[in-house]
Amino acid sequence: MLIAQISDLHCREADAPAMLGCDNNRNIAIAIERLNALSPRPDVAIATGDLTSAGRPEQYAVLATYLAALEMPLYLLPGNHDERGPLLEAFAGRYGLVDDGGDFVRTVIDDGPMRLVSLDTSVAGHHHGAIAEERAAWLDESLATASEKPTLIFTHHPPFETGIWWMDRIGILDGLDRLAGVLGRHRQVIGMVAGHLHRTMHATFAGVPVTIAPTTCYAVDLDIHDEAPPRVTNEPPGFMLHRWTGDTLVSHTVFLDDHETYDVVSILKDWPARFERMRDRQPVPKALGAIE
Repeated sequence: MLIAQISDLHCREADAPAMLGCDNNRNIAIAIERLNALSPRPDVAIATGDLTSAGRPEQYAVLATYLAALEMPLYLLPGNHDERGPLLEAFAGRYGLVDDGGDFVRTVIDDGPMRLVSLDTSVAGHHHGAIAEERAAWLDESLATASEKPTLIFTHHPPFETGIWWMDRIGILDGLDRLAGVLGRHRQVIGMVAGHLHRTMHATFAGVPVTIAPTTCYAVDLDIHDEAPPRVTNEPPGFMLHRWTGDTLVSHTVFLDDHETYDVVSILKDWPARFERMRDRQPVPKALGAIE
């Protein structure tokens, strides 16, 4: 099973100029194009929050035009820059969003070999995240309904501090103990994926591996000094591909920027013999297929 994860799109109005050195909307279009061109194509895509920069209806209208071009199933999760009302007005009934009167998104994708379950950490009117008792209870119940099926939880705010202090101050400020308790009861959870930090990171929480996806827009600068000034950088934007093999989840970063590829075969001696051994999963001696 192949899962694409895009995050922190920060879509803006159609006529918005570049901000902080990045044309957010252009990068969304490039990301959609790259996703559609992938081979093999992902079975599903998840967008882990901050779909827009300010949660305005006109921003969701622009985002809708980009998402309509995506040629695979997509599920949306809000982040701290989103607004629930305009989000549901734009997408209720699509992308896993249901206007059911609740105050958090509840998504379960159960038609593949690995189950995907959302954890909505957004807090109305605030940038930090939280896991209230109702949300932890819903997650607990959802996991209990398929205790034998490998499960991946997707969320916006990551469940750990990263060392980038100003982003950690708008991380999950309440409910991590509740989440740890839930994870401790459900050993089928093989990983969590998140966004929010605008750069790739890896950690564990309550014994569960957690991966933060890069953003399709500007990256948060890596500065772990205490009280370092908030800064962003033009590191390459990207998205993630998570490949579930049946016993291992492997996560790859895909960069949006154009880059060259080169054929290694042209500089290998005895490639046919090397290829045969590799195809048959046999050891390859150093003397075979040496680089020119």
